[in-house]
Amino acid sequence: MDYLLGALAGAVSGLAAAFFAQGGFADWKLFVRLSRMKGRWHCQRWLLAGVGGAMGLYLVWVCGGLSRSTVGLLLLSGLLLAASVTDLRRRQIHMDCVLCYSGLFLVYHLTAFSLAAMLSALIGALVGTAVLGLPRLLRPQSVGGGDVLLLAACGFISGFPGLLYLLFRGMLAMAVFGVIQLIRKKVQVKSSLPLAPFLLFGALI
Repeated sequence: MDYLLGALAGAVSGLAAAFFAQGGFADWKLFVRLSRMKGRWHCQRWLLAGVGGAMGLYLVWVCGGLSRSTVGLLLLSGLLLAASVTDLRRRQIHMDCVLCYSGLFLVYHLTAFSLAAMLSALIGALVGTAVLGLPRLLRPQSVGGGDVLLLAACGFISGFPGLLYLLFRGMLAMAVFGVIQLIRKKVQVKSSLPLAPFLLFGALI
């Protein structure tokens, strides 16, 4: 039963990723228009639903069942999956996506009825904002505003020091991928890489 619920929750996250990638709340009319068109848009929705379902099954297996921590990881992976789609396609992270999931994160923490957990979440959000916010203040072109908001939201759900573990794994994966691409001469030293997919990888390992 836990695996079925995890797969369903993951599939919903995948469909949510498709919704935000195809317009979201900011351009819901585009989503409606694409819903009336046959072809790759519908294929993308079912593909993301399948990916989300697989992630849900995996997280339930890793966590040993459907628990509160599993729900938190499902929410985090749902945000990062949605952000990865637009980050890979257009190097954009939609604010309505981050805000929507941040609201879900807030509900998640409030239902824990734990002051310590809420403080950890707030500290995680502040640290996430500072990690990329400070470089953006110094060199605005080096870091996107969407990345700052995304990492702050990740810190809010992961808490502190959970955010540091997530960031370390994601940055390590990015570094390994970047070195491989440099060796293959697919990128240059100054090339930028999308952040969200590597954070998603870091959340899943």
